[in-house]
Amino acid sequence: MESSNWKPTEVEREVMESVWMQVKGACEKLKEETNAQNEHIRKMLKEMADRYYS
Repeated sequence: MESSNWKPTEVEREVMESVWMQVKGACEKLKEETNAQNEHIRKMLKEMADRYYS
């Protein structure tokens, strides 16, 4: 896979930070409501990223 030298703009950084906070909150809620552990959540997020962005 070819690597790129993409540098996010300030607006893109703000959007990514906002999305990250939402994902982090959702993961914490999932851990509270189920027996999911960090490795389960990590695997789920990787599968989602691979499906939609690969």
